[in-house]
Amino acid sequence: MKRVLIIDGYVDEPSGLGVPPYLSPYPRMIWGAMLESGVECEYRTIDHWRRDGFASLPDASHLVLLGGAIVPGKYLRTMPASMKEFASISGEFRKRSGKMSILTGPVARFLHPSLDVDHVLSRDADAFLFDLFSKAAGEDRWRTQEEWERWSERGAAMVAKHPDFPNPLIAEIELMRSCVRYVNGGCSFCTETMYGIPKFRDEASIVKEIATMDSLGLKNFRLGMISCTFTYKATGVGESETPAPNPTAWKKLLEGIRSSSSPRVLHTDNANPAVMMKNVEATREVLKLLVQHCTAGNVLSMGLESADPHVTKVNRLNTTPDEVREAVRLVNEYGRERGENGMPKLLPGINLISGLDGETKSTFDHNFRFLKSILDEDLWVRRINIRQAAAWRREFDAYHPREFRRFKERVREEIDREMLKRTVPEGTVLRNVFMELKMGGLNYGRQIGSYPILVGVPYSTPLDRFVDLTVTGHGPRSLTGVEFPFPINTAPFSAIKALPGIGEKRAARIFRARPLENEAAIRECLDDPAVADRILPLVEVR
Repeated sequence: MKRVLIIDGYVDEPSGLGVPPYLSPYPRMIWGAMLESGVECEYRTIDHWRRDGFASLPDASHLVLLGGAIVPGKYLRTMPASMKEFASISGEFRKRSGKMSILTGPVARFLHPSLDVDHVLSRDADAFLFDLFSKAAGEDRWRTQEEWERWSERGAAMVAKHPDFPNPLIAEIELMRSCVRYVNGGCSFCTETMYGIPKFRDEASIVKEIATMDSLGLKNFRLGMISCTFTYKATGVGESETPAPNPTAWKKLLEGIRSSSSPRVLHTDNANPAVMMKNVEATREVLKLLVQHCTAGNVLSMGLESADPHVTKVNRLNTTPDEVREAVRLVNEYGRERGENGMPKLLPGINLISGLDGETKSTFDHNFRFLKSILDEDLWVRRINIRQAAAWRREFDAYHPREFRRFKERVREEIDREMLKRTVPEGTVLRNVFMELKMGGLNYGRQIGSYPILVGVPYSTPLDRFVDLTVTGHGPRSLTGVEFPFPINTAPFSAIKALPGIGEKRAARIFRARPLENEAAIRECLDDPAVADRILPLVEVR
């Protein structure tokens, strides 16, 4: 028997998302390679194993353990696999007389763990397995450009095997490998340049890959796995670390996707402000295309990393606070308009990293002043990501835990909350929020896309469905909302109490007076006309 079993332990990288609801390209590439070699392939997630152990896993001759959270984040429903979990799986697999076990993904590439497996692959598992079955000997190598395109297209059908298919699953589409800054080693902390000379996917092949998934019923896509969106097929790669964006390639790609598929969500990935500001006119053309063809709620995450000029210099960061501010202005110029789902069409994100070489206590003052300047200018930013430098590429020892914690808390309270109030004000109707999780007295949902905002509904409502929600409150990193339009005559008491300005006593008066036949009846229940004015746009009377 020849059967490959993929256990997806989830990946999270600087340029790629793979923790549910995101699906990385890695398992899809293996699936495509196995289809081409004529070998049966099965796909399961680490959560299958967590829930049911080996009882949920099919027999296989070859086991592939895939994982690696290079940029770990906060996850809503699950967590990436741990080495302890992989060790348990590989140990049990040996007992079941499996022929070969393989560890792959960022965890194998950068951590080189000690694990009881036959192969720890630092390159592409799909290429290794293809050689193993077609040539009887596997080689730890990179796939060729032709294999990249073929296996991406063939492996697209694997999406139907994911437990989140078709919703809220979002497929991460690989546009590029490596970073244009490979010419000087790139940022001190980042692993992207370690892939060598940049390579790009072909537009027509990406269009075919998405069309296949679209035909199966998946409608959510993220054009990712790229260190800077504006460097896709850029002019001057290898000659400059700020090559010129290629609007022609983006036009071909985006128009091709729109002509062959009908995505519900189409979002993008990172953006390098230095590339943007060194090539402003080409950047404008790409921004126009992204706003025209992608869907609202899209985010371009910008890696400032530090506003301290000394930290910038010693860590080879290639963008300055002034460049980031200008890039944020540019994206705001084109992307602030609110789209059909209630979110601005395209906003920037800002990434900051603590613990880099040269950091001092004053570094946090530099960073806060920069963020405050963005807020004071009324520039909109979708998210501010603050994290600690991880030792995947090298060790960092400049970490200041107390100052880091204080800085992060201050940003959340003084910057993030106010930014959310501006970008998603009270009364905004967020369309197609997928309700995912019940925890305590709250239900939580998110729109599908890049870095969607978490919305808590303060009463019980069914999960695994799409709802429209009205924003009623703002936390530092999340929102509170109620269903829109709000069914005031049938909603439970706990839901009425959650309406803005209502509370226990007013909810009781509304509850006792039901059924309410019109707006006047609602006003009669309330002792404050201002409160009535707040809730009347939210409710329906029927």
